[in-house]
Amino acid sequence: MRLPDRIYVTGTDTDVGKTVASAALCAAFGYRYWKPVQAGLDGETDTQVVARLSGVETFPEAFCLRRPASPHAAAADEGVVIDPSALRPPEGRLLVEGAGGWCVPYHDEPLRWQAGLVRHLGLPVVVVARTGLGTLNHTFLTLRAIRADGVPVAGVLFVGDPHPENERDVARWGGAPVLGRLPRVADPDRDFPALVAALHTDNGAPR
Repeated sequence: MRLPDRIYVTGTDTDVGKTVASAALCAAFGYRYWKPVQAGLDGETDTQVVARLSGVETFPEAFCLRRPASPHAAAADEGVVIDPSALRPPEGRLLVEGAGGWCVPYHDEPLRWQAGLVRHLGLPVVVVARTGLGTLNHTFLTLRAIRADGVPVAGVLFVGDPHPENERDVARWGGAPVLGRLPRVADPDRDFPALVAALHTDNGAPR
């Protein structure tokens, strides 16, 4: 299975492992990385994490907001308006990481939510999902929402311990390729090579 040259990565919810998964995809498949909207500046940004883990080329955020909150709320704190139609992505092979899950607002006006940004960028979406309890509901709802917004899905990438039943059910009912599974690791710096290697195994991941 081959991934497109340019993809957008979203998650089924916050803290699903989307940023580490994005770093692994970048390292494994030669993507450069761009996160247009960063909300939360305590500690490393997601761009800094991806650069440290993967060593790939990264691009500055279009919006860097102080509060770790939904982008529309963090932007309002600072009198900033996030207009997806004004964003211009870098050229070339690129992975774009979204903020939080698919329906996280970027603006008070729904047309300027994440779907508006992805339609503007013209990218297919990779959904990062947990393997464990609750993932069927979260994953199917996310896939349904993406398609309802008129955006194509490139596949689902799981993060977590093996759960063959859930992985099987998403593959047969989700209507999207399952790209594989990354283990949940306690120390991404130490275990990052294993994450990249996992994307090249025979577990359904792209080669």
